[in-house]
Amino acid sequence: MTEPLTLPRRDALGALSPDWRRLCDARAALGTIPGPLSTTARWCSANGVEPSAVDEGVLNAVADHLTTAGTWTDRKEAYRQVRTYWNAAAKKVPGWPQAIVQAPPQPPRPQTPAVVRPTARTLEDLRQVVASSPLVADSDRPALVSAITSAARWLGRPPGELPASLRSLDPQLKALASQHAALGVSRKTVKNVKSLLRKALDLVIPRPALPAVSDPSALTPEWRALWTAWRATVPRAYGPLSFLMRHCSDVGIAPDAVDDAAAAAVADRMMACGCRKDLTVAIRHVRGYWNQAVETVPGWPSQRLTLGLADKGPVSLPLTTFPPAFQRSISDLLVVARTGYQPGVTGLRARAEARKSRAIKGDDRRKEDNGGRKRLRDASIQGLSNFVRRFASWAVHHGHRKLEDLCTVSDVVNEEVFIAWYDAYCAEHIPAGERELPRKPAKTLHNACGFLAMAAIRLPPEDAPVVADLLPLIECAREGHEIYDDMTPENQRKLAQFAAPENLRALHEIPIRVMERLESERHSRAAAGETPVTLRMALTAAAAMGVLLLNSLPVRVLTLSGTRLDNVEWPLSRRAEGAVAYEARQTKGKIAARAVLQPWKMMLLSIYRAHYRPLLGDAGSPFLFPRCGENKPMRAAAFSGLISRVVARETGLKMNPHLWRHLATKLLLDEDPRYQDTVSRLLGHHGAGRREYGRISQDQAAAALEAAVDRIRARTPGHTRRMAKATRRSS
Repeated sequence: MTEPLTLPRRDALGALSPDWRRLCDARAALGTIPGPLSTTARWCSANGVEPSAVDEGVLNAVADHLTTAGTWTDRKEAYRQVRTYWNAAAKKVPGWPQAIVQAPPQPPRPQTPAVVRPTARTLEDLRQVVASSPLVADSDRPALVSAITSAARWLGRPPGELPASLRSLDPQLKALASQHAALGVSRKTVKNVKSLLRKALDLVIPRPALPAVSDPSALTPEWRALWTAWRATVPRAYGPLSFLMRHCSDVGIAPDAVDDAAAAAVADRMMACGCRKDLTVAIRHVRGYWNQAVETVPGWPSQRLTLGLADKGPVSLPLTTFPPAFQRSISDLLVVARTGYQPGVTGLRARAEARKSRAIKGDDRRKEDNGGRKRLRDASIQGLSNFVRRFASWAVHHGHRKLEDLCTVSDVVNEEVFIAWYDAYCAEHIPAGERELPRKPAKTLHNACGFLAMAAIRLPPEDAPVVADLLPLIECAREGHEIYDDMTPENQRKLAQFAAPENLRALHEIPIRVMERLESERHSRAAAGETPVTLRMALTAAAAMGVLLLNSLPVRVLTLSGTRLDNVEWPLSRRAEGAVAYEARQTKGKIAARAVLQPWKMMLLSIYRAHYRPLLGDAGSPFLFPRCGENKPMRAAAFSGLISRVVARETGLKMNPHLWRHLATKLLLDEDPRYQDTVSRLLGHHGAGRREYGRISQDQAAAALEAAVDRIRARTPGHTRRMAKATRRSS
């Protein structure tokens, strides 16, 4: 074969043989022909090599030509490019020869003599090893010793009492990261100490390496068969599951023998190798990807992993499990909650008991005496019923009451049981070394105290002594743990981002920017013959549509993730407005919510529905944001995290879906402090509007928010141009 240094251009007469011309035309129909593939066709035509005769030797000759002609300077990279584009054409181009050229085998790794490493059982032993080991550079030695000393000091124990094991120390160091202010250091300092400690532990516990999956010896035949089935089902390889396969092949664990102990060993090895920095995350990833493979990969072992799943403890007992007398007592309590009167107590007696109950609560008001107690809403009655049942179940499960001895609600709603529950709750949720409950548990405690007080003041008159003893304890429990009535300091700091109007504009333009980019990518992929929409693109589009709806109607994330297709009023014309409307049963406050959507918003929703939503769920799914593989909506927590990540990536802002409600409140009240009723109506709070003379509608509240946002965004450059562009597109 001759090898001219200069090959004719592909479109020149006679540059390609008829067979190669036919194949190149088929490849050009999918997009631009890559240079290495074009060179392969021209070189083979010049040297009389038919397409069916191409093998590893021919591709090596093409790589030699590219190197000799000066197109590539790296012979190894030239061959890799030629082989990669040839194999890609064999998979995608109709009529292309189906011979896949494999990568050349890797040379065996040189055997290195084993290094005798010291041993260390405690951090004190590790500190001595670092101070004297020749494996540590003199410049690194002081920092490693200081990191060991700092970790022991922060954990409050001598180094000789702490094990030299990252698995044991990682949860404690992770907890320290959230308490860095109390330690007088920054969060980054804690991370640096943890990184240096891991480096010191490498001296005594080296990070075990595993061969790559492409190495024929990396997997046993059983694991290799599962690997092939897995890759045929899942479009990409997930590191934790690949790591598990290689680890089990290395230590001789068969696929059917994988259990929680094997998964724990895999997580430990991932930590030791530095593949993960957080043991909890490593365990969650190993468990999650394994269980996903159990459900989706044919022939995968059916054993599911439960490692790291918290034991939720005993479940609440159903109401029918309790004695009939206790069930009747709960029914009487709910009658009082619904009507405001005790069964069989009327007139003067009822008013006297009502005054007595208010006196116990410290309320001496006499006006508006309706002869009974306050009537509760249906949602509050349901919550009260569920709480009393759960509270009684807790008392039974923990041995404070026997199930058969329960006769009345006052058997569990009393001083003794409340003190036991309060002590157990604080012991479970207050971190070590702290006195206060974190914000979420404190809010849960306040809610529980509210339900207890709600039940106590509605007990029968003969239980007045129980109420008198219990209510002061409830008040003390509430006062002992602070909660934020409005916004937490963290949320206030996040809202401070929107003092700059350009940040608000960026937040509200996320749907337009994201969908413009995704549509451009979709058309490019379709022109290249590739799958137009990937799962990543579909999830990004779903997050953008979540932002669009939150900008218009800031509902809670559970309501947002459960949005159904029929919640959106789809217009018949592209220039018409649409709306999003939720029924009362779909919202937490049991109040219907609705907002009008401008034509450009409906256009974006229609594009998402037509091209991106089908990749997330079945065609028959009724949800706007379906869950993959199930006839359910996306999980609220997962959808919330997805929206937060997309917002951070697009704008750099720290935002979560619930913060939209605080942002809407701030924008409306900054616009006009008299918008209190508008805010209440927009957020679905009870008591909104003026019952005597009228009521603010949901559409009016949403329109007020839209107008306030538009006025603020109009102060920043670029607003008019982008909105006009979106409006032209929608028409």
